[in-house]
Amino acid sequence: MEQLDLPSDETWSERRFWFEDLENAAGQSGAPAPSEQACALMIDLQAAFCAGAFSAVVVLAAAIVEAQAGRTPEDPQQRKVRRWLQDLRNKLVHEDRESPVITVEDHWLRRGEWETAARRSILLAFNALYPDADLPEEGELA
Repeated sequence: MEQLDLPSDETWSERRFWFEDLENAAGQSGAPAPSEQACALMIDLQAAFCAGAFSAVVVLAAAIVEAQAGRTPEDPQQRKVRRWLQDLRNKLVHEDRESPVITVEDHWLRRGEWETAARRSILLAFNALYPDADLPEEGELA
């Protein structure tokens, strides 16, 4: 099954470097380091992303964002974007058998869409951990 194969070295490296670029930008924000648990979850988040486990990325990112809730004030736009993540996570965790949010077929036909959702989720996790960081906007996800 192709979706279970490791990504090419090129793909893995591109994803790793993208993630690490976000880490570097966040680290330069001057924000205090995240908690031990948050750091551990971010390591899992990066591993899942590099491997292409995009629905797992959404679930992990949502856990990180939820754990950070209430630590900093959030504006209505942030609330709306975080709601998107929470809704997608809930659809993944609480299956609707009549209308599943992800299917086996998606691993072949909608990989790009799921990767975009994973990148958006990762960006939200970084924004939750480092609210003052100069991170890319959602339109700059690639």
